[in-house]
Amino acid sequence: MRTLNRILSIVFVLCFVLAGCAKKPQESKLSGTLPDILTAIKNEANTALGGDAALPQTFDDPITAETCQDKLGLTPEEFTEYVKEAYVQNAAISSIAHQAALVKCKDAASASKAKGLIAKGFNSGKWICVRPEQSFVVDSGEYVYLVASSNEKADALFNAFKKLAVNVGERNNFYTFTETDLIPDGGDGGITLG
Repeated sequence: MRTLNRILSIVFVLCFVLAGCAKKPQESKLSGTLPDILTAIKNEANTALGGDAALPQTFDDPITAETCQDKLGLTPEEFTEYVKEAYVQNAAISSIAHQAALVKCKDAASASKAKGLIAKGFNSGKWICVRPEQSFVVDSGEYVYLVASSNEKADALFNAFKKLAVNVGERNNFYTFTETDLIPDGGDGGITLG
């Protein structure tokens, strides 16, 4: 009986020690205004990409129920139902297919729903004469992050978002450029720049 009590005491002490040494879960660094968060993600991605491969110059625009169809692929009704606010960074030069949008939804369930709707409704062919190499959407809590860009830049932005958000859902790569995206008449509609 004494041996059993000693063993149980040792196990109990070890559990306490191990619980105290366990890593505490990291908290998300997605705080502040949406333009501030987008800038933090962009800065982190630019650090990873290096000077010559940096992201294009962008400008921040709020997304509204009037602009959500073009910027996110959501209908005005879906935007109103699920979204608190949203911002987008578009390339300052329209011949570069590059966009990064951050959506703050009403809650995590709304973000999950919005993520699926964005993947289904976003038009990766909206740029004239250019296409992104890939478009993806990912969520983290009440946030949804949409990127359409070159492969290298999209991957850098995803990794930067993941680093700041800490806990992210599954990345949905809903568009990847292929040769079938080229205009059949030999035009340059499928050329990617950026």
